Amino acid sequence: MTTSYIGADLIADGLAQLGVEHVFAIVSIHNMPILDAINRLGKTKIIDVRHEQAGTHAADGYARASGKLGVMIASTGPGTSNTVTGLYEAQYGSSRVLVITGQAETGFYGKGLAYVHEAENQIPMLASVCRRVESPRHISQLGSAFAQVINDMFTGRGAPGALEIPIDLQYAQAEPATFSLPTQNEFEPDAQLIDQAVDKIKQSSRRIIVAGGGVIAAGASEALQTLARQLDCPVLTTVDGRGVLAEDDPLCVGNYYNSAGIYNAIQGADLTIAVGTKFAVGVDGQFQAQTPPGEMIQIDIDGNMIGRTHRAHLGIKADANLALNALNAGLDDLLPNDGQFNQTIWEARDGVRGAMRKRLGADWPQVMDTIRAKLPRDSVFVRDQTISAYNWGNQQFPIYQPRTSINPTSGAIGPGFPMSVGAAVATGRKTVVIHGDGGFMFHATELATAAQYQLPLIVCVFNDSGYGVLRWLQDNRFGRINETDLGKVAFAQMAQSMGVPGERVASVAEFTQAFDTAVATSGPYLIDVDMEHFAPMEISVMPKQKKEVDLRG
Repeated sequence: MTTSYIGADLIADGLAQLGVEHVFAIVSIHNMPILDAINRLGKTKIIDVRHEQAGTHAADGYARASGKLGVMIASTGPGTSNTVTGLYEAQYGSSRVLVITGQAETGFYGKGLAYVHEAENQIPMLASVCRRVESPRHISQLGSAFAQVINDMFTGRGAPGALEIPIDLQYAQAEPATFSLPTQNEFEPDAQLIDQAVDKIKQSSRRIIVAGGGVIAAGASEALQTLARQLDCPVLTTVDGRGVLAEDDPLCVGNYYNSAGIYNAIQGADLTIAVGTKFAVGVDGQFQAQTPPGEMIQIDIDGNMIGRTHRAHLGIKADANLALNALNAGLDDLLPNDGQFNQTIWEARDGVRGAMRKRLGADWPQVMDTIRAKLPRDSVFVRDQTISAYNWGNQQFPIYQPRTSINPTSGAIGPGFPMSVGAAVATGRKTVVIHGDGGFMFHATELATAAQYQLPLIVCVFNDSGYGVLRWLQDNRFGRINETDLGKVAFAQMAQSMGVPGERVASVAEFTQAFDTAVATSGPYLIDVDMEHFAPMEISVMPKQKKEVDLRG
């Protein structure tokens, strides 16, 4: 056993210096030195996952729930190719996820000799889903390559990155290095633009705020709340911006900007203040036509996003926290909104919430209320792309704090469960994930990970024996159903086989009892919700139309 300082030690030491408390990993001959070094150093805990895609999603959930760096350590070749889907989601969600992988030793790299796990195009593959990828060719380059990836990931808008390390460099003698995270000071707002924004705000009286995930990423929730109260201004959020303001706060409208009822109500606004949002366009170009009312001040750390979807009358490229604090400093007096304008929005909000709740039928509102009532306000609530998420999880289930609401930003099905694993690891708090049975099957083996580490995780699988949203869309568009029936899986028995207690429920009363049991259980618990026995809900995913497109996602 060597006691010298090697390349693997430099990586383990670097992660510890950056405050990384957990990494997700699958061991391989091409990353064994790094995992050994991490365990020898004893400052970072390794979470053994069952698949690299799930591990990368878990690192993403970890990053979103904690605001810290999420790390997945994979093997070269097949292991790294498995991480690409997770990196794709992280890129879509502006999430800081680092994949560290091995590579063939430098003497064989690029020679096409069929070296085990040879992956000579691994760098361009990773570059398709990462903003920065580095691959040192000499041990003297390892420290700088690591630092360059980290600096890129933490400069400006968050993004995933990757570091490929040939196996011989992991074993090579190295010199210790010092690592630290960059600050966002270079993204301070232009003072003249802030003055212009203050003037626009003072000249307006019917304002709305649209807050996206960039507010949470910047740690700017408190500054945004201060602005909203200063202006007595309604706050609408995107799905990734939920929690910037508690959704039981009188000023919070919630994730309803794309609702027709709310969009109509805000048309009287003379100013939209948009912070940290891309104004994402939905399937078939949904929502692109929903132009923000009045003039728009758009604040974003990524200048490429300003004015891209909608015209920005005043664009401010800046860190959201720095920009909002500067705005607040310039608004020294209370400038309350027009009361009648606000009242119109409050009435629309209450009406939309009530109408959406009514469409859930007799049973599902009770299921939703049970979950919310029995969870602490700081519990993390994760959704996969499923009927329950579309119909109540993404909008109606109340969110109270930043970083307690997580969903696949890209619209993919499957990431929800492993993201919840990462969130539970990051926070140590009770975490709930709501899932459809189809998407859950993508990563069901991570139940073994949840059992191994006794994660405080409640897994609710809403089981309709197939891809329920896609069934609805197929019937809506083609008048028939194809390839969306999967059969009814006994998920509770599956969970029990991997060390996770669980049960199937077929009524609201049974769900309530099972959820009580899950909350009282220190480790993971699975509830298989047999939707066949619950009163149906009205599905309303998008406008009806007849158009043949692939929505498998």
